[in-house]
Amino acid sequence: MDPAFEKAWNSRRAYEFVPPQDIYEFCHVANAAQREAALAQPYFKEGHVEDIYIPMRDGYINTSRAWWPSGATGQEPLVVWYHGGGFCLGDAAFEEELCQRLCRDLNAVLVSVNYRLAPDYPFPTSINDCWDSLQWITSHSRELRADKKSGFILSGGSAGGNICAVLSHLARDAGDIYITGVYLQMPIVVHPRAVPEIHQACYRSYEENKDAPCLSQADLERVIDAYNPDPDSPLYSALLWPDGHADLPPTYFQVGEFDVVRDDGLIYERVLREAGVKTKIDTYPVPHAFQGAFPELPIVRRFNDDMVAGVRWLLDP
Repeated sequence: MDPAFEKAWNSRRAYEFVPPQDIYEFCHVANAAQREAALAQPYFKEGHVEDIYIPMRDGYINTSRAWWPSGATGQEPLVVWYHGGGFCLGDAAFEEELCQRLCRDLNAVLVSVNYRLAPDYPFPTSINDCWDSLQWITSHSRELRADKKSGFILSGGSAGGNICAVLSHLARDAGDIYITGVYLQMPIVVHPRAVPEIHQACYRSYEENKDAPCLSQADLERVIDAYNPDPDSPLYSALLWPDGHADLPPTYFQVGEFDVVRDDGLIYERVLREAGVKTKIDTYPVPHAFQGAFPELPIVRRFNDDMVAGVRWLLDP
């Protein structure tokens, strides 16, 4: 474990905070904590930001958010971000500092996609919302003043990484959405009850890190139960995609060594690589979502620098 993180975590543990059992109260507390952490991070004022409104298949209007870099010319690549939050919390501004950073440092148009949340909207609502949004973004890229020929990247963390992995397969299979790269930050790619036998010997983090800081096995199970996915559906467990993983875009991973879903990322990276997909992976001695809990730590700066370098690699693999 990163020593600075461990020290910070042990200091916080002195408060003996016990997460609420009610899923709505849990999400309320977690959202408040995320907003508090966001206030401690630098705010980039360069460029332009505005909300965009995307119609869903059932008539719902999805309010998402887009950022443009300073001096945008319309030739910038397009990066789409899917926020984390266990399918139960967050919104398009949930990881605003990250979105601003990618927009600024990569000189890219960044669209952060909103989606409806569990438990009010269980599986597969989030996937349907994000797929509808991706199709809309693809067909409206000119209006978004982005050039997909310069790069079209899907990116997401945690639950957003789950969504991102699923969408990369849907886009490949659809044949009319050409994604040039995928960024998966501490992703979830398989339900613990659906891990194929061939991978079970390597799927150890679910038990090894069950009491990890920031996200324990019990925390993960709580939000998964609220989302209520079909464990065997590839729309949740992208690792199980029936048509395999060949011809997916180059994919960049960031994985926490003390993360309860560590082995989701490690196994999926290996599976993609063995299928002929270009991959790049960085690992860190930290648990899940550490960067939101303690954004001031040196390892968070390293994580963010690697993130920018990794997505830049996707733009020129």
